[in-house]
Amino acid sequence: MTAELGGKTAVITGAGNRTGIGCGIARRLAECGANVVLTDLAHGEDVAEGIGRGSLAALEEIAAELIAACGVEAVALPLDVSDTSSVDEAIAAVGERFGRIDALFNNAGTVFGAPSALHEYDEEAWKKTLDVNLTGVLRVTRAAVPLMLGAPSAVVNTSSRAGKTPAAMNGAYAVSKAGVIMLTKVMALELAPRGIRVNAVCPGLIRTDLQKGNVALKAHFWGLSPEDAEKRLLEGVPLGRMGTVEEVADLCAMLASPRTSYVTGQAVNIGGGMLMEL
Repeated sequence: MTAELGGKTAVITGAGNRTGIGCGIARRLAECGANVVLTDLAHGEDVAEGIGRGSLAALEEIAAELIAACGVEAVALPLDVSDTSSVDEAIAAVGERFGRIDALFNNAGTVFGAPSALHEYDEEAWKKTLDVNLTGVLRVTRAAVPLMLGAPSAVVNTSSRAGKTPAAMNGAYAVSKAGVIMLTKVMALELAPRGIRVNAVCPGLIRTDLQKGNVALKAHFWGLSPEDAEKRLLEGVPLGRMGTVEEVADLCAMLASPRTSYVTGQAVNIGGGMLMEL
């Protein structure tokens, strides 16, 4: 896979958190020789609660580390997936720098308003969650497609186990991730004739900062400590542990590589057997 991705250009949204899936994807691709564009909501040292973490300086630091360690080109760009102008500006910058995009990873995600039952869910929090998690995927892909034509390319969207099975008290997130799965299928159908494959990954329990929030939510819902809530969650995982960012990144890299050149329109589970339905 290393040789197959060498020299390719990949764009990753939501890549500014060192412990997150987006950063893990960027690191794995750089190790495979791909040039990477790391993007995130990096307006300053602090960002709005629920949207993201980090700063442009932190994103640039990650990019510099990848350049030094892997000998690839790595670029850090601010990109707000909820702002069409921000998306268009960032993708235009990628076009000027690299000329094309070979792989796009729509990984940026958030949650507002949880924990809350649907009949009590704050409408603005609902809208914000869907705008980032679902419409953001559409915005970025729509902007990137013109740079993906002319050669086989791939889009990998980060959905979630929550997009396939209900998540109590976290309905906006679950609905948005279910929408990502259907959006992935529609995109795959429409873009296949243009040589663009589109797939999604559905992580289960992956040890990230975002997962800490999920464990805290479950702890609140169950009336348990976070430690006991995690133990209960792991009881439903046949492999008996949380997954790692690196394991998700490996799957994402595979879906972007020619080794999966006949795979499109799929939502692939990666959850230690927690969810076995397609």
